[in-house]
Amino acid sequence: MVFQRPSLRRPLSTTFTSPLAGEVGGEAAGRGRGQGTTPRTRVAPERSGTSFLAAIEMSNQPGQAALFSGLQEGALVLADISGYSTFVAQTEVDHSWSILHELLDTMVRSLAGRMDVSQVEGDAILFISGLSNADVITALEETFVAFHRRLRDMEAVTTCPCSACANIGILKLKFVIHHGKFSRQRLGSVEQLHGTDVIVAHRLLKNKVPSKEYLLVTDAVLERLPADMRSRFTPHTEEFDLGAISGGYEEIAYLWQAAQETERKRVLPEEAMVNSEVLVDAPRELVYKLMLKPAVMERYLFADGVDTVPGARGEDLGSEFHCHHGGSLVSMRVVSLEPGNELTLIADQPTTMHITTRLSDAGAGQTVVSRSFLWEEPADPEVAQGLRPMMAAMVAAGETAIKEVFEENAAAARARTASPD
Repeated sequence: MVFQRPSLRRPLSTTFTSPLAGEVGGEAAGRGRGQGTTPRTRVAPERSGTSFLAAIEMSNQPGQAALFSGLQEGALVLADISGYSTFVAQTEVDHSWSILHELLDTMVRSLAGRMDVSQVEGDAILFISGLSNADVITALEETFVAFHRRLRDMEAVTTCPCSACANIGILKLKFVIHHGKFSRQRLGSVEQLHGTDVIVAHRLLKNKVPSKEYLLVTDAVLERLPADMRSRFTPHTEEFDLGAISGGYEEIAYLWQAAQETERKRVLPEEAMVNSEVLVDAPRELVYKLMLKPAVMERYLFADGVDTVPGARGEDLGSEFHCHHGGSLVSMRVVSLEPGNELTLIADQPTTMHITTRLSDAGAGQTVVSRSFLWEEPADPEVAQGLRPMMAAMVAAGETAIKEVFEENAAAARARTASPD
């Protein structure tokens, strides 16, 4: 049976169908992860997919006392947060749990639509997937970067002096990937995977790989990879009660280092492709406070609705905004900010784009809102040529919308202050 293989590009607005929808024997075994239509401004991460808690709830639905799904074949992936046992032993339990939850949630969101959460095992998650093994590895590499980005942002916004919050940076991430056959069985509210290949994947979590952050794959994975990807792995063998398990590993710390080297934090006016400036009759503090409110963003981004995903430790840094425009979705993330003065977002449509917004006092309770736009030029010359005038027109229209929405809110605030009630 050929698996359905979703695009590596994350679904922007879709009902999630497990990539394991097909299985050996022809039974429909994939469990839907559909979120349906998300109401406006609700915290509902469509692009990032199912949250950690939602994944747990959906993988533990009651009322199916002994559901046996039949035999399946695909990738078995264990994502394990290294150093967590030491982290917990040396820190406050309540804060260490909230940190773990946020990091697990980051992984689930990153892989949603591409991998299915089977089990959460303390500081590890067992995923299953019908993607090709090459696509599985690419997805995990992206997730590794997302994990470290969230870890970095959590460190940046944390002001708590407790040991847990002060030692977030010791946590690491590793992956074990095996390709094999397994069955899914539900006993009461708990789902379990069964099969020798499931045991193999778990055995490999205890290994002698000389690294803290790596991809460890078995020969069953390596033989399904293209030659260029396969050559990146160092041969490795582990001895267990099951016998020798051979494969290879790749150290992956370089992925985060490379991502940081190319990461943009802001757009300077002199390097922008389009600059915008508008004077708003509203105080700077109010403008900044409202800039990332979904109802306000709908107005100046001309969106039908905006869904939000909270940032690191619930703060703005790292927060995501999924803006609905008819049948399409534009996803944005806060990459840097200076509270009260500046913030920069990265958007994924119509091409990868950075937008820096700067606020400055203009006196008399007024604010100058300056925006700088920089985007990756599309490879198609005709598309690239048409993008600049389109963006210029959108930015100009946005100036009018920004002035209207912030001045309306400022007038309402003044009215509330003046009201005797």
